[in-house]
Amino acid sequence: MVMNMAGADLQLGIESCHVDMEEEAEYQRQLKLFSECSQEKSIELVHIGEVISELRNSKKFLDIGAGTGNLTISVSQFFAETKIVEPNKRQAELFQRRHPKFCVNDARWEDADLGSDLFDFILCSHVLYYVPACDWLKMIAKMYAHLAAHGIIAIVLQSPVGGVAEFFRSFSKYDVPVIELWRNLTMTYGYQSVQVRYFVNEIFTETIEDMVDLGLFLLLDKKYRSRKEKIERYFDERHKVDGGYRIMQDEIMLTIKR
Repeated sequence: MVMNMAGADLQLGIESCHVDMEEEAEYQRQLKLFSECSQEKSIELVHIGEVISELRNSKKFLDIGAGTGNLTISVSQFFAETKIVEPNKRQAELFQRRHPKFCVNDARWEDADLGSDLFDFILCSHVLYYVPACDWLKMIAKMYAHLAAHGIIAIVLQSPVGGVAEFFRSFSKYDVPVIELWRNLTMTYGYQSVQVRYFVNEIFTETIEDMVDLGLFLLLDKKYRSRKEKIERYFDERHKVDGGYRIMQDEIMLTIKR
């Protein structure tokens, strides 16, 4: 499940939120465009590789919200077993057909029943945005409960600074409480167990139409279609470069080691 980070009704930290998402076909088209125009997964994979190199064991891998599976498939090669928790039934069924060796649980993380399974590496990339920030620690505690000895959890989040964050703030109420989460994790699991990595991803398109589509994809809620002209003007004024349009996305990876 690919997570996007905005929408006035999706302001992080509020108790209830409603997002009127695009139809599945349009969402999948935008998702494919994002994958083609973004370096995110390649850069993220490098940092994940660094984390995996620190593991004592590489038996079991859990991916929470696998989305297109680009990361899942690459990371799974380092582990004997891979399990996926994916609430999007269409994506979950696609995974099961294409990769029958993976164990796929089509449920929200909050509802997933993993029994007594323990994992050496747990990945949660751009997933927390869909639940209120007050529930983040509870979700992470469930991950930690399924973490094997010497295992590591990696949580990837949008940084509250950078080009994409500024874009969100221009069109929505937006706050990703990364610093607060970092502080709470260190208090809960200890300073020596929690580390942070920072990386920057480039999103580039040749046409303004594609960049506007990506802006709508990131904003998630299809109500923003009515503001396409303003979104186009925003990108044309701030992110036009030779040969196309470029916006930088700052991201943060928090890791917790047992």
